[in-house]
Amino acid sequence: MNQTATTQTQNRLHPPTNQAPPETTQPWMADGLCRDHAPGTFFPSDGVGVDKARRICGECPVKEQCREYALTYRIEHGVWGGTSERERRRILRDRRLAAT
Repeated sequence: MNQTATTQTQNRLHPPTNQAPPETTQPWMADGLCRDHAPGTFFPSDGVGVDKARRICGECPVKEQCREYALTYRIEHGVWGGTSERERRRILRDRRLAAT
């Protein structure tokens, strides 16, 4: 598939939200377990790092809000609410397909 076709497919599967992430933090973020860890923990470069971030998220009281935030604002990098970039793309695709 050429670059143009790939981009068109990606845009169809993941249309932009036209919503910029809020400039300020959300109230639920103060309760996130991630606040006690280095930010790099949630932006791993390998599968071992992703597993570590997921373990932290697994115990987090705000993981649902965190995941929905990342999905709403199409955050492409890092582990949010226990989900990787690839998992969030799949969730968005599945939601879009279910809505049609």
